[in-house]
Amino acid sequence: MDMTWTEQLSVGNAVIDSDHKNLIGLVNYIACVAEARDSFELSRALKLFKGCMNHHQVNEEQFAQALNFPFAAHKVAHQNMEAEIDFTGIDLTRYEHEKNSIATIFVMEHYAQFLWDCLIKHITEEDMPMKAVLQTYPYDYKIDETAYMQLGVVRANQPQRRTA
Repeated sequence: MDMTWTEQLSVGNAVIDSDHKNLIGLVNYIACVAEARDSFELSRALKLFKGCMNHHQVNEEQFAQALNFPFAAHKVAHQNMEAEIDFTGIDLTRYEHEKNSIATIFVMEHYAQFLWDCLIKHITEEDMPMKAVLQTYPYDYKIDETAYMQLGVVRANQPQRRTA
């Protein structure tokens, strides 16, 4: 199972798209580790995925706040996705000592697909609504510039909004 990034998944911002690409790469790694039935490395990879996901959630929230984009429902969706991932991860931890049990094999074989489905749902249903706002700024727009804008500070190298 090799999941790939496509331009259709772009939300119009390099920072958020990069986060999504990193998460997709980690899902692919998790799939490889699960296929090898390496429960120790799978546990490590899942921790890495969760850390990357948390970083991504912070990035999205900062962009939403800086661009005055409503984020309450999006934040709840993040929390729900994190709870789903945590709940399913418990199955892996619970069965780690039973590496060859049917339950462990089933969870390991299907976990990467589960993560992929969660990630695609997140991008297409929660992140895409931000695309219209994000595309009014340069693709490489970053939060540090936004913070200055919110404070009313105009910088000489501040990116300007794109016009249609």
